Amino acid sequence: MQTLSNMRRNSSYNRYLKLFLLALVLLLYQIFSSVYIFLSPLVGFFFVYIVKNFRRDNIDVYLTFLYLCFFELNQGFYLFSMVLLFAIFYNLLKPRIEAVLESRLWIIAITVTSAYLGLFFINTLLAYIFNHEFFNFGIAYFFYIIIDTVLSILFLKHDK
Repeated sequence: MQTLSNMRRNSSYNRYLKLFLLALVLLLYQIFSSVYIFLSPLVGFFFVYIVKNFRRDNIDVYLTFLYLCFFELNQGFYLFSMVLLFAIFYNLLKPRIEAVLESRLWIIAITVTSAYLGLFFINTLLAYIFNHEFFNFGIAYFFYIIIDTVLSILFLKHDK
């Protein structure tokens, strides 16, 4: 009986198991979104998540940055351009946007749009600096902005 009483479940492992399964699902989704153009890569959604939940001790934010870095490598963008975009947006643009706008929905829509347009502009600037071919901003990115805005409004609208 003593053996069974020592065998209790450790709930701290459940969080890591959930994170591992979520990472696996997101990896598969990223692969499918690179094959099928109608699937949004969820860049704007995760950018909003990072902006809302940024703390230095939050492992979820670091895993989200890892997902965005995987997206950059998968799509041919420059590595860590999303980190550069986040640093610019979080320090310069976020306080000004929140000071001007009170509606949470508009702030989310502007953040998602800033994620896609900022990623394009930073990568175009880096391509110009390194004398590489410029990136093409197609019509699909406008649909991605709409999809990610709707998903962000549905799942990330409320403050924690």
